[in-house]
Amino acid sequence: MKKLLNKLESPLNKNLDRIETFIHTHETVNFLFGAVFEAFDGLLRSSKHTAQTQPFIRNNTDTKKFMGAVLIALTMGWVFPAMYFYGLQCVISKLIVSLVVGVFVVDVIWAIIAREDHISEGGFVSCLLVPAILPPQAPLWLIGFGAAMAIIFRNILGGVGYNLVNPALFSRLFLTICFPSLLATGYQMPFVGIPDLHTLRYGLDTITHATPLTAFKTDGTITSYFSLLIGTANGSLGETCRLALILSGIWLVKMKVANWRLPVSYFGSVFIFSGMFSLLSKENVAPPIFQLLSGGLVLGAFYMITDPITATYNQKAKWIYGIGCGFITVLLRNYTTLSEGAMYAILLMNLLAIPIQSLMVKIRYRT
Repeated sequence: MKKLLNKLESPLNKNLDRIETFIHTHETVNFLFGAVFEAFDGLLRSSKHTAQTQPFIRNNTDTKKFMGAVLIALTMGWVFPAMYFYGLQCVISKLIVSLVVGVFVVDVIWAIIAREDHISEGGFVSCLLVPAILPPQAPLWLIGFGAAMAIIFRNILGGVGYNLVNPALFSRLFLTICFPSLLATGYQMPFVGIPDLHTLRYGLDTITHATPLTAFKTDGTITSYFSLLIGTANGSLGETCRLALILSGIWLVKMKVANWRLPVSYFGSVFIFSGMFSLLSKENVAPPIFQLLSGGLVLGAFYMITDPITATYNQKAKWIYGIGCGFITVLLRNYTTLSEGAMYAILLMNLLAIPIQSLMVKIRYRT
């Protein structure tokens, strides 16, 4: 294996250097794609930039490598599975609209006004998440509007690295408030009634079905765990195949892009609290395994709460942060009229991250 990699290293470096030279010598290309290329280049090769003065970094993971890993994980975790379950036309059209409106229109205009050198790769991550957390039959105009809101909200707060809450989740909350009927419908079974271009434009909901969480709240139906795991149950476009999300999430943890404490504490707290509450009220509280495999919990555990900007950075505080997400998720799912609580739980903990971090620092240093 090492011999094969050594043989590929030389031609790979030459081709990457050629692409890098081309991008840097063309101002428009560099403005649009320079940051994205650097993100993927950072995954394949070590950074060329090293610290000249103290403090020195302990590894070669930087922002570019971080974003590149997230983009790859999202592609493997939800884009490819969604193409299989809902069709190429459904997924690709939504991705094109989200990226064009969010990145190549809103973000470009913002970068020109702010006189920035190039658009950030963070916009690609946010616009890749927006279609994932919306129904498969969400109309294209809603996708574009959501992507625009995510980028505008992120940039208003200062851009990448200054997010108060997760931009994609904020966009989903905004759309839920403004267009509740569109967000409550549009959930279809995979492989059944794959939407055509007319459906994608206008968001027709003639073949929609209740999500597993809604079905449980309505009549106590427990969807097959195997169906939830492999993705044959319905849900948001990017949350159906939990197996792919889990595998790509584990890869992020292995790459040290995602801190393992956050998903572990989130999963663990949801399992424990839902188990405790189900013992008290089996009819109203869904079983722990069903809670873990339904809704957007898996997607949120690996791609939302692990965002280092909106989460806590103290290791002990991460446990509190993850447990808080789990507790609020279980409460909202089982004791309110909401069928899904992951989005609201993560957004609320985003707002509490700074107070939690400050409290842990005061306890640690007795200030």
